[in-house]
Parts: sequence; C-alpha cells; structure tokens
Amino acid sequence: MPAYNSELSQIPMSNYSIHKNLSGAELTIDLNAVEANYSILCSKAQKARVAAVVKADAYGTGMSQVARVLSLAGCKTFFVAHISEGVKLRNLLPDAEIHILNGLLIGTEEAYTVNNLIPVLGSIDEIDRWITFSNKATHLCDLHIDTGMLRLGLPPYEFKILLRDSARLSRLKLNLVISHLASADIQNSPQNIKQLEAFRTVRQLFPEGSSSLANSAGIFLGPEFFGDVVRPGIALYGCNPTPWLSNPMHSVINLKAKIIQCRNASPGETVSYGATYPITKPTTVATVSVGYADGYLRSLSNKGLTNINGIQIPIIGRVTMDTIMVDVSDLPESRRKPGDWVELIGDTISVDALADAAGTIPHEILTNLGNRYHREYLND
Repeated sequence: MPAYNSELSQIPMSNYSIHKNLSGAELTIDLNAVEANYSILCSKAQKARVAAVVKADAYGTGMSQVARVLSLAGCKTFFVAHISEGVKLRNLLPDAEIHILNGLLIGTEEAYTVNNLIPVLGSIDEIDRWITFSNKATHLCDLHIDTGMLRLGLPPYEFKILLRDSARLSRLKLNLVISHLASADIQNSPQNIKQLEAFRTVRQLFPEGSSSLANSAGIFLGPEFFGDVVRPGIALYGCNPTPWLSNPMHSVINLKAKIIQCRNASPGETVSYGATYPITKPTTVATVSVGYADGYLRSLSNKGLTNINGIQIPIIGRVTMDTIMVDVSDLPESRRKPGDWVELIGDTISVDALADAAGTIPHEILTNLGNRYHREYLND
C-alpha cells in the first residue's frame, strides 16, 4: 500500500482557524474597517477619550488581531469583562490601560497587580477586599455606580454607605467613575435622561476623578453623555449603534459557506428535523455547510435569508447542527454546484438584518461565531 503523502496531512491545525482547504465555511474580518470605525467614533466623541471594548474575543472577531490594530491606530485604553481576558490582552499590549468590567472575583487580587490591570469595583464587598489587599500595594481601581441597569455596580443603598465613610473612600486610588446605560439604543427613551441625571449627581461627588458613561449607542445620544471616556463595543465591529437611523459604521465581517450537495424534492416530502417545511411544488434543495454549532442560530429556521450571486435564497426547514437547507430552485444549475459559495453575512445581508430575522441582537450573532470557520483577516 503506498505511503499516505497528502499535502493536507502537512497543514498545521490552529486552535483558531481551520485551513481554507479543510473548511466548509469562511469568515473574513476586515481590520481596515475596524480602524475606520474607531476613527469615526473618535471624531464623534470630540474631546472624550475613546476606549475600545474587546471582551468576548472582540465580540467574536478576534481580540489578538483587533486590539493590535486599534493600538496602532492610537487606542490606549481597553475594557474586557473577565480578568482572564485582561491577562491575555496584557501579553499582547504591554503598555495599554486595561479595565476589567466584571469586578474583583475572590482570589484574583494579586493577578490584577502582577498584570497591571484595573478592576472595576461594583460592591462594598469588592471595595473592602481591594482596600485590604492594597495595604500591600497601592493600585488604581475604577468605581462602578449603578444608575438603572441593575446588573453590576454599587446600588444606591451601598453608594450611600460608601459616601458616609470618608476613610474607606480615601484608601481608593480612583481612576474612573463609571456607569452603564441600559436603553441607549432606544430612541428618546426617558431612562437615558434619568440615568444621565443620576450620573451627573454621582460625578459631582468625585470632582477629581475621570468619568465614563457612554457605550456605542450612548456616543450618538450627544456630548452630555460622554464623560471623559467613552466605551464603544458593538459599533467598532460594524453594527448599527443607532437602530432608528442608517448605520454610520463600516461593515467588518463577511461570512460565506459552501454548498455540499443539491437534490430535487417532490410535493409531499418535507425538509429537515420535525418536518416543519412541506414541499408543495418541485423544488431544488441545496445543503450548505453551516449550522448552529457554528453560531448560525436555530431561530433562523424557515425564515432566514442567504444570497447566491446576488439572488436572495430562503432557508427551508430547521437549522441543524452542521447544515442548513436552502431553496435554490430559481437558480440555474451552473450557479448552484457543490463547492459554490453561499453568502450568509456580507454586502447583501448585514449582521443587524440577520439578528432581526433571528429575533435577537447583533451582539449575539457576532459572539456566537464558531471555531470551525476558516478565518481571513484583511490588513493583518
């Protein structure tokens, strides 16, 4: 038997990106567009410093690549959710200012100081543990005040306790006082003004510290929401921070998958699990190499749209773990062969549009992007 000598056997398998020849789908991330979006936000934010939120692997686009490009573009301040993300980012950017939004988990104090990370403290318990540890090493921290999100941050009753304890306050080396807008992406929401007024009151109590309130959508509410530092996330990755207006950001990702096979179906047959799509006329069904294991949401069953050569192609039947089925009856056979590409996100289908079809938000679409894609980075 001849020795197995396929070139594919020599292809290194990355934990992050499957080799192009071995993958059924391809995800392209345009780092030029990320940089352009950062520039748009810097212009919009006026004198406020723009800090990049790169948590959840830069919203699924790749923190290593995105953070490096943003740093080269002049971004010096970054926010992540978990300390593990902060440690990874510190290894990438030795001189960056890195803030950890999810606060001070028990037992992580030393990791903050060793890696020069800034905890965002959001409770009396976290503050007291940080003060106890900081007796050994003075280190910067942020203070998160909850003004209406009810997720993280000091609630009003704990904030009052803190204000009455000047000794406790004096032992904090504050960098930022922050809060988070709950409804910035809802046009004319009264909650935005309510939170702004609450944050202004908080801000007056810390005249020497810097402040941060606006997220991506908050930047477009106006300069009164900016504070000293704004914290865009989703807008950096090309999604619309102003759903009531046309998208001011540049598209960042393109996702396409290959047709595996095509078959002819007759009336009376059904497509995929649960037989939820009955065939009512002669139909050509293409099976495409993407599924919910790749982050293509099951909620797109029977209602998502794809695109082949400029023609919208509907998903029929349920999205399965590894595949979707689409109706390609309107395409000539020459344009629907095995190996041909089907656009899932791109020029004709935005992340926002896909999220609307799935009944979710673009954040969920991006952060669910799986690890079975071949990834291409433009301007890496």
